[in-house]
Amino acid sequence: MMIRTISLLPARARGVLLLAAAGTLWSTLGLGVRIMDTATTWQILFYRAIAQVMVIGAWLAMRRGRGFARSFGDIGADGVIAGASISVASIAFVYAISLTTVAEVVFIFSMAPVLAGLLGWALLKEPITRVTWLAMVLVLAGIAVMNGPIGSAGVSTGTFLALLSALGFASFTVLQRRRRHVDMLPSVAVSGLITMAATGWLIGGGVPSGRDLVVAFWLGGIALAGGLALYTAGARFVKPAESVLISMTEIVLAPLWVWWLFDETARVATLVGGAIVLTGVLTQALGRESDSPRRSARPGPPSEPGRPTPRRRRRRRPEPAASPRPQ
Repeated sequence: MMIRTISLLPARARGVLLLAAAGTLWSTLGLGVRIMDTATTWQILFYRAIAQVMVIGAWLAMRRGRGFARSFGDIGADGVIAGASISVASIAFVYAISLTTVAEVVFIFSMAPVLAGLLGWALLKEPITRVTWLAMVLVLAGIAVMNGPIGSAGVSTGTFLALLSALGFASFTVLQRRRRHVDMLPSVAVSGLITMAATGWLIGGGVPSGRDLVVAFWLGGIALAGGLALYTAGARFVKPAESVLISMTEIVLAPLWVWWLFDETARVATLVGGAIVLTGVLTQALGRESDSPRRSARPGPPSEPGRPTPRRRRRRRPEPAASPRPQ
């Protein structure tokens, strides 16, 4: 019933809901890593990728049937690059969490909207609207508050990896948008295969505990794959910078989960900055702006009484010659 109701919504509203749901699922990724008992970083990534490939592959098989193999060919080179981008983002994100706090990583990761906007402008020639600029300014202001003089995030390995994750995610978003006429969900399966190939030789042959394997399946099959599937569907209806901003609900929820269950406290600056970032997310999600504001404002002066527009004069001339045309 809920899926049917969502399908009846306008395209942009549907995209906003799908992207917000994706961010909510992703917010549990850091929590899942903290829950792990014995699994190493590479084991988390490897077994999570297995679940990711299994779930996305099964979903594609049900949807495409005999066209399953062809769906991977349809994504083209952009799909493979998109898969590699999200694989880099995934690896960098998990490794960064092992080096610093969840709050620090997810808030640095919130640079992704700015990067996506710039990449979308450079690669897709998509303009950045005033609403998006305002949302970006708010996001940057929130990051500045969190990582100001009293912040703990310096130029460290964790910071660099979080920024790399943001860049990979922004690239994935822009490539999804460029191929929006194609179902790009197979690129999510491709990203899992790339992650397995990159981390398989680093797991050391060990197998995590049963509990850790269950958590890894949640992380790969539900939180990551489910979130990416929702994001892939929603990003088709929303511009790159907007897509990332709306899904940034993740950066507010993720620190709350680990604070609630593990007492991993966040500084006052982190909470204040997170509130500012959430304001930017809501500004983008709820803001509406005309696609061509200047065009709608120009017809005013020519429409004054007694001043026929050039368009009207052009239309009046051909009328005699056009009279034989059937009415």
